[in-house]
Amino acid sequence: MKTKKFLLLICLMMSGMVATMADIRVMTYNIRHGAGLDNVTNLERTAKAIEAWNADFVALQEVDSCATRTKSVDQATELGRLTLMRPTFAAAIPLQGGKYGVALLSKERPLSVRRIAMPNNSEDRVLLVCEFKNCVIANTHLSLSEADHDASADIIIAEAQRCTKPFIIMGDWNSKPDSPFIKRMKQHFTFVSDTRKATFPADKPVECIDYIAVYKSQPAKAVKKSFRVVEEKAASDHRPLVADLVLKTPGNRLMTFKPYLQDPKPTEMTVMFQTNAVCHAWVEYGTDSLNTTTARTLLDGQEVCFDIENRIVLKNLKPGEKYYYRVCLVGLTYKRAYETHFGDTLKTCFYQFKTPSDNAKDFTAIVFNDLHRFRSSLDSLVARLKGTDYDFVVFNGDCLPEPYDRDEAVRMIHDIADPVNGAEKPIFFMRGNHEIRDFYSAGMHRLIGYPNDLTYGAFNWGDTRFVMLDLGEDKPDDTWVYYGLNDFTSLRNDQTLFLQKELKSREFRKASRRVLLSHIPIFGNVDKYQPCKEMWGPMLQKQPFDIYLTAHVHELMFEKNGIDGTSFPVFRGGGPGLKECGVAVLSKKGDTMHLKVLTPTGVFVDTDL
Repeated sequence: MKTKKFLLLICLMMSGMVATMADIRVMTYNIRHGAGLDNVTNLERTAKAIEAWNADFVALQEVDSCATRTKSVDQATELGRLTLMRPTFAAAIPLQGGKYGVALLSKERPLSVRRIAMPNNSEDRVLLVCEFKNCVIANTHLSLSEADHDASADIIIAEAQRCTKPFIIMGDWNSKPDSPFIKRMKQHFTFVSDTRKATFPADKPVECIDYIAVYKSQPAKAVKKSFRVVEEKAASDHRPLVADLVLKTPGNRLMTFKPYLQDPKPTEMTVMFQTNAVCHAWVEYGTDSLNTTTARTLLDGQEVCFDIENRIVLKNLKPGEKYYYRVCLVGLTYKRAYETHFGDTLKTCFYQFKTPSDNAKDFTAIVFNDLHRFRSSLDSLVARLKGTDYDFVVFNGDCLPEPYDRDEAVRMIHDIADPVNGAEKPIFFMRGNHEIRDFYSAGMHRLIGYPNDLTYGAFNWGDTRFVMLDLGEDKPDDTWVYYGLNDFTSLRNDQTLFLQKELKSREFRKASRRVLLSHIPIFGNVDKYQPCKEMWGPMLQKQPFDIYLTAHVHELMFEKNGIDGTSFPVFRGGGPGLKECGVAVLSKKGDTMHLKVLTPTGVFVDTDL
């Protein structure tokens, strides 16, 4: 057990290194129409200086468009071609049969573009503003006149104020760090570029006149990770500036899926959810929504806030009580030693759940199997459950098949959890053989709150005992398609020891009713490879189970008198298609247990057990 938990922790730590964050790299560069300090116009040299830093957005100043002096080349378009980026040009003045101004190269297409004339006493200037999915990038080349700069600041600040996304402005501003213009800009903008580092002239810079800044807001919408003045001495008379930024995730996008309840116990409930950014997360809960307690996840004294996966256990609950809870999040825009930048806050609506009680005699559970991503079948079966009040849900295998990566795994979980109200009804995700396949299959363990952190086990719901088994794959471990990566023989051996202990346990013997579940059937001739039939069959055949719920074969079957010598009824669920699917409603009222199996068009089983 300790080894397994240690390995799980290592997986969680590794996942934190690849957690999705809204990181971008920006660059500003006065390219002097491609003319270097050698006065040779060479756009390929300019393009190499840009490409070397792989920026997402590149603000360019002094860009020609079809001017005679640069051989009528549309420089923005040509640089876009050479760097494989999208060019957007904004003309400031006509020049030699063409135009001259600023441009933006971007890896993504702008959602909107604004070209705004800037104040001038001599040469016209322009502000280029491009909106993208997660930010707004502005680029300008200001005049040499300080008299123009104050009016330019008015326009820049007004543009920033109208944006709801992070507003990043770059360019050659022809203004020194101690100027009134820069001092005013610092009142409204956080400067990403280091104003102590000179940017001009390129060979021996002595002045700082190029800048990158982000509009100030609370909480911060963008935070600097790093900045550098690139030591490029030849391609232009200015040096390029490069900065890495982290963009805040807006509050309404911190969480796109509902939470889902896992591992229910009389005194505990586990709340699991995923976020779109790393967050400071907690759950507020109580027997009413006005007086709540706070729970969060701590590991060795630290809050676990390094990845998008969240698991928070609500403790000290009362058995058989109704509770209300909501998930609360604050985005962590950027975090490092002695520096944390918080983003937006999100609080979900209040959900509710009821804890199981050891003394309860009544319950209703719904059991699905082999959905294989057939959403139409799930929707049809959920519609048939309308009016059924259930306490918990079991997905008995092959309902989360072949997860390729984490994003797909999360989507699959919510595709089946949300329609059955997993935010308020606890779910048991049992593993089938198809959950074991594909690249991310082992990663599913991180997204599921298995009881006792195992894919098999036993739990009580009231006075009924449920025993869940995981038979692994449906072929031997040495089958070539597994490439030597499986060892389900060991898993089955572990479960043999578990069964020997469980069947003698006080919880099993004192239960008034007992339910056995597994995805792959233990009894019946359903596969050529059935090691568990020999391993566990003799142990289970004569046990006092009231029902065995299994799946895998994609064919509805119910044998009230049992099969293969079992002393209990056996129900085998159907397949994924509308013509073969079914949902089992297992209920107990007082001393009577009942099984009802619904199909999209009717009732397959309706019997007391």
